[in-house]
Amino acid sequence: PAKKEKKAAAKPAVKTPAGYTPEPFEELDVRVGKIVEAWEHPDSEKLWCEKIDVGEEEPREIASGLRAYYDKAEDLVDRKVLVVCNLKPAKLGGFASNGMVLCASSEDRETVAFVEPPEGAEPGERVLMEGAPECTPAGANKVNKKKLMEKAAEELRAIDSVAHAHGKPLIAAGERCTSPTVEEGAIN
Repeated sequence: PAKKEKKAAAKPAVKTPAGYTPEPFEELDVRVGKIVEAWEHPDSEKLWCEKIDVGEEEPREIASGLRAYYDKAEDLVDRKVLVVCNLKPAKLGGFASNGMVLCASSEDRETVAFVEPPEGAEPGERVLMEGAPECTPAGANKVNKKKLMEKAAEELRAIDSVAHAHGKPLIAAGERCTSPTVEEGAIN
């Protein structure tokens, strides 16, 4: 009988430096993504459904609760965003969501907007903390079990319109990721 081929996800082949203890954000597989398609969730007034190119063979489908902040699908399509790729798939309103898009929100939550990678960053490029070594991303089970996303979210902030994790700016393509419409606030 023929063996079924297991489709491997595009995982960075990186080893965490010996003796280095990574921060929770460093164990997340956060990559630059480009929204290639977006549509309203048919059963939820809060959710957008998106297909996002994160450098894999096929775009990922992700649901985001952003309809109160982005009016039209055209506001999403062709935007570059930051995507957490090593989360367990989740059903949101019956839609299988395979990742999470990072957004900054003002303290009063009046403004919620995508965190943006630098202009030159390409889909699939890993987002890192400035000055920190690149570390091996955790598997989805470890992210879930150790609550790495929740722990990282406690330390994700927009400071002077620059995205930070654990007090360090986030970078892709050697430049900082920004939150142009949220100067100070949480990122999740």
